[in-house]
Amino acid sequence: MTLSLKRGSKISQHAFAALLALFALALVLASPLPAEAQSGAHLDRDITILQTLVAKQPDAELYYRLGDLYVQKGRQTGDITYFNLAKNALRQSLKLEPDLGASHRHLAYVLYSLHDFAGAADQSRTAIKLDPRDSYAYGVLGDSQLETGKYPEATQTYSQMVALKGDLYSYSRRSGIETVHGHNAAATADLKRAIADGFQDGQPREGIAWAQVRLAEDLFLMGKLDDAGAEALAALQTYPGYHRALAVIGQVRAAQGRFAEAAQAYRGAIAIIPFPQYAAALGDVYAAAGCHEQVNQMHQLVEFIARLNALNKVLYNRVLVDYYADHDLNHQEAVDLARSEFKIRHDIYGEDALAWSLYRDHKSRAALAHMRAAVRFKTADARLYFHAGMIYAALGRNAEARASLQRALAINPHFQPLLDDVAAREYAELGGKATPQLVKADSSHPQMDCHATDVLR
Repeated sequence: MTLSLKRGSKISQHAFAALLALFALALVLASPLPAEAQSGAHLDRDITILQTLVAKQPDAELYYRLGDLYVQKGRQTGDITYFNLAKNALRQSLKLEPDLGASHRHLAYVLYSLHDFAGAADQSRTAIKLDPRDSYAYGVLGDSQLETGKYPEATQTYSQMVALKGDLYSYSRRSGIETVHGHNAAATADLKRAIADGFQDGQPREGIAWAQVRLAEDLFLMGKLDDAGAEALAALQTYPGYHRALAVIGQVRAAQGRFAEAAQAYRGAIAIIPFPQYAAALGDVYAAAGCHEQVNQMHQLVEFIARLNALNKVLYNRVLVDYYADHDLNHQEAVDLARSEFKIRHDIYGEDALAWSLYRDHKSRAALAHMRAAVRFKTADARLYFHAGMIYAALGRNAEARASLQRALAINPHFQPLLDDVAAREYAELGGKATPQLVKADSSHPQMDCHATDVLR
């Protein structure tokens, strides 16, 4: 005797009974649950169960749920391997059921995370066509537009998302375009609303912590170091061991001259997921503290991670450009990488990366148009105005250089170890009033031990 399942495949009655029991368990485990039940070992267990299920009986809905769990694992750990696994599972889901809108939406998010922004936009639009009220599909579409510099389109898309459903995800996403446009009060208000809604609605802790980190990053950009540090610590309370929160804590502590604590936080982030930007930032902390041997180690780590495989070369392209330009290294390669990135991403930071790398390659005239495009929205980011000031100075346009550097130091005089001192010195040489120099080690906190290996968790 045979029995037909939902998808039309047939199995024996005995196998069906066993599978049905496992299926019922999987529906409980794979359905949205509080974060405490979807983290760590629980999440690994759920993945294993669904892997077993789809191996026994391929099913579009189960493949979608498996893909969703892989995405959760990838977000929690930062390990890009899980996004590749999610992509494969979601494509299997769509192979079995091409019109499953949720799988299209999740695949869009995965492709976005892998920097396939065109693919993400296409999948998002398909998901919206299948379900015009899927607010999350609008979110991924907006993110793809934001990352590629399609700002009017992103603004419209995020507005549609919020209109459909005002929650943690829509408010936090809309804040991104507000930050770009320099609407800082609106951006922070949206992030605070997102966080409050996330707690109220019982959303996954990692998602809430992500919004808290975004708020901490915005506060840091505005030079509000104490507030940024407090928000990053709150994110760490919300989701212990969160690598993004640890990285912001490192950034804040470095700006405050608390180099030992900064290094401890960055080492903690790297221990969880070795992103090259974390290694680069830790290297700058070591440099500020005079730990030259460790600076070289971090330089090697940045290069190794960023070039580990073909995917890393795509994901960390811009990280390498910024690293090379910040440290005055590999000028031509930085320009080549920036140009390659700019073919796809015309956002303000793509403009900035190309301008900054061209400046380092002694091509300030070519850099100027890109730099002007990068600051056209008056985004509150000291790095942008520092780069603009240095480019103007190289071109002998001293008044514009002085104004740009003054703006950078007014936003955040300690925006980045080492380079903030360059900004202050250049501003003074251009006739600017005295400004805070590079932050010195704060003697009221633990002093830097170059050979320390302890981490903040």
